[in-house]
Amino acid sequence: MEIVPLSDAVGAEIRGVDLRESLSAKTFDQIEKAFHDFAIVLLRDQDITLEQQKIFALKFGELGSRNRPGTKPNELDEYGEHVMLVTNVRENGKPIGSLPDGEMTFHADTAYFEFPSKATMLYAMELPTWGGNTLFSNCYTAAEHLPENLKRRLDGQKAMQVYEYGTTLKTKERYDRKNFPHYAHPVFREHPASGRSALFVSELMTEEIIGIPKAESDEILQKLFTHQKKSQFVYEHEWRVGDLVMWDNRCTIHARTDFPRDQRRMLRRLTIQDNNPVVEGAVPYAQAAAE
Repeated sequence: MEIVPLSDAVGAEIRGVDLRESLSAKTFDQIEKAFHDFAIVLLRDQDITLEQQKIFALKFGELGSRNRPGTKPNELDEYGEHVMLVTNVRENGKPIGSLPDGEMTFHADTAYFEFPSKATMLYAMELPTWGGNTLFSNCYTAAEHLPENLKRRLDGQKAMQVYEYGTTLKTKERYDRKNFPHYAHPVFREHPASGRSALFVSELMTEEIIGIPKAESDEILQKLFTHQKKSQFVYEHEWRVGDLVMWDNRCTIHARTDFPRDQRRMLRRLTIQDNNPVVEGAVPYAQAAAE
């Protein structure tokens, strides 16, 4: 097995692993270590069934539910509660999956719940001729490179995460929280495996910093969102059929670029549930002080 960094920002490709075969304990330990070290792992040229994808995902923990609040059993598709098709494929004019078209703003999956997803695993099945790339931002280094005065201002603060289902781009400054899932999490989040602090906000889902006047909160959030998009923190993944990418939802955010609406795009998504609360992280002074 070979582990090759994907960029200077974040991520690593794992070569020499076929997920159709049983993984030894040693091989899985190496993959898990790479996941914690690089936050994103890519395994290319995989030809796997849904069951084989599930077997791999379950090694990292319990599968997360993709059900939205209020989903009725008869509204689930043939894939059940754990599998989401991220696709623009339509039957009888209706999408057969979720998040069908267009670009998508930076976000962390299910940050609006008390227990956000630990990880997301996406497997590419059909792709357009261009676009539909996924951008990943390293929230460890984004936190470490914030100005010291901003780190101090955000020390101990929480940010409100809100999601209006069906939205891939923020269309309102505020959503009605009586109608939409929301939860306040620490701005700096400690990762349970690495002990490092990550900047846990995102442009799509973070609406305010609790306890800070609105004008100041809005100004700070815009600075944070712009900061997270800096090229030094971002890796852009150009998908190939057979790619399996798993990212750590606790220390990265991701976005999607536009792609042709008349070309098929289909990826199969599983998430790994986290049953532990989000823990406040220490303000990351050391890295910036050393530079």
